Amino acid sequence: MKDTDVVRAAEFIGAELPREAWPHWNQGWPRESEAALLDAIFSSRAAYGTPKTGVRAVVDRWRTHRSVAADDRLDSLPALAAFTDRGDELATILGNRQRVPGNYFTKAEGAARAAKALVESGCRSSADVEDTESLRSAVVSVPGLGPRTFETLVFLSGKLTVTSIDLLARFATEASSGEELLSSTDAAELLVAVAEHLDVDVQTLTHAAWRYQRTAEQPRRSKKSTMPPAADPLAETA
Repeated sequence: MKDTDVVRAAEFIGAELPREAWPHWNQGWPRESEAALLDAIFSSRAAYGTPKTGVRAVVDRWRTHRSVAADDRLDSLPALAAFTDRGDELATILGNRQRVPGNYFTKAEGAARAAKALVESGCRSSADVEDTESLRSAVVSVPGLGPRTFETLVFLSGKLTVTSIDLLARFATEASSGEELLSSTDAAELLVAVAEHLDVDVQTLTHAAWRYQRTAEQPRRSKKSTMPPAADPLAETA
């Protein structure tokens, strides 16, 4: 990898997703399955907001309701699943009555239903969140929720699907002005090098980049992956 690629990518990031303006310069919600699920649902077709508005405000209100300190973890999906038949009450707690795509019910009720479906499929905490067909089916079985919701849940839980790694490869290619699509391995190496260059941990950079590319590609139909076996940039920090 050339130093010029790293510098070029860092300049792209500074211009397109500057830390002072892009709201996703954080690690997501590793080891916080409740927060990851709420984010995955409430960020759909909605402005992400600031720490005091939007998605993060929803998570903070839930954290307050659960009496979980900011430095502790929201990592018990049964706590959300308990509101499956009390969607209106949960919407009041979260201070948000946005509805899922299709207008089936509130996003709060959607979160509770998804949590219940996940728990019934054996997923009770972030340790159980994996890219499996059974968990994917559990999430998409809830009206208004789809594969993107599941992909977001997995990513925010600190894990990467092949789809997400392909997306990060496209980001790295664009950021470094590459003429050919980078392999997942080269993309992972570039993200690690850029994170070091910017003096930020690679998980935070990966989250910011993933959100950016997802937003940039949202209007377009995603293509099937043609990438070789995926390399996980997050593994570099293990």
